[in-house]
Amino acid sequence: MSRRSFLLSGGAALTVGAVIATVPPVLSAQSTRNTTRSGFTLKQKQILAAVTEHLFPKGVDSPGATDIHAVTYLEAAIFRQGFAASTRNFIMNRAQTLHEASMERFDLAFHELEHDQRETLLTYVVDRTRWGADWISSLLSYLLEAMLSDPVYGGNPDGIGWKWLEHRPGFPRPPADKIYTRL
Repeated sequence: MSRRSFLLSGGAALTVGAVIATVPPVLSAQSTRNTTRSGFTLKQKQILAAVTEHLFPKGVDSPGATDIHAVTYLEAAIFRQGFAASTRNFIMNRAQTLHEASMERFDLAFHELEHDQRETLLTYVVDRTRWGADWISSLLSYLLEAMLSDPVYGGNPDGIGWKWLEHRPGFPRPPADKIYTRL
């Protein structure tokens, strides 16, 4: 079954309600003031971009993680004011742990690995660590949110995910000054 068929057959439909309830706003300088940092380091972005693109690669007719701005969306989500620091730290720390495992096993950063090496390492992390499955599951949730949310929230640029799934968004769509956290 193709990714498109899977998503169209119900996987995406079941998550739409949960996605809408949890969609984060795009970060502004003011909204990041109360967090410990304003975003990912370059190394974290490289790792997360490589992982998310591996989990959701671009297909012939489908967008990939890069196309839907998955890392930008993830960054906006976890660095917004009021977001649970424990979840933010979990995502960031495990990206670092994956980097260390990649260096130890292959002597290369994760984003420098070949496809098969990435697959081997991610499979190992999911199957053999206490944190791997939860971390990958979290990233997959944010990937779906990035693909299905309104572009005003930082993912799904120009509705690329909606177009791929042949979805018509609700109307009216939220203007940037009336996103849910500002109401």
